[in-house]
Amino acid sequence: MFSSIWFFPILLSLIGLGIVGGFLLVRAWPRGAAQTPEERAEMASAPMPPLQKRAWWSLLIGVVTGSTIATLLSMNGAVEYWENDSFRLTVTGIFIGGLLLYAVVLSSSVMKSKRSGTLDERDKQILSRSPNAQSAAVLLALAAWMICLTEKFRDQGAVPVVYLYWIFGSIVLVNIIAQAIGILLGYWMVARHGEG
Repeated sequence: MFSSIWFFPILLSLIGLGIVGGFLLVRAWPRGAAQTPEERAEMASAPMPPLQKRAWWSLLIGVVTGSTIATLLSMNGAVEYWENDSFRLTVTGIFIGGLLLYAVVLSSSVMKSKRSGTLDERDKQILSRSPNAQSAAVLLALAAWMICLTEKFRDQGAVPVVYLYWIFGSIVLVNIIAQAIGILLGYWMVARHGEG
């Protein structure tokens, strides 16, 4: 795999970039007037908005799908994925199943919101800001792939084609997870600081 000389500095750099990105995302969120304890208690006792429920479900689907695939791939490796058709189809089936489940959650949430008109201004504001988390997470994931694959295959001078599939799948899952995190972060910021 990677030599230990390069692996830990790269891992620490990526974790550091993620922490700095998360900190900047929280700091960049516009803040309204500070919430009083009574307002916080009122918001805490209010029912969870459909958009927030959808974000929790999306996060769960993305994390379970991604961690299942990552576990299978780390246990079996790239060569097994490339040469064993049944293993490759199993991983692809898990990926497509996760995407279909996400599509069901997304479409049912959108249909409910349209029928009941439950998407208010706060929800629209949070939804409009969630792409900030998505773009940061996608860029960080692409940087991780680029650095890790470059270090792993530096001597060969080329990266095997199998990793293109993995990059695509991981970016799709990171996008789903990051949107959910952006939405949940938006609700958390509104609960703490009010609408900006």
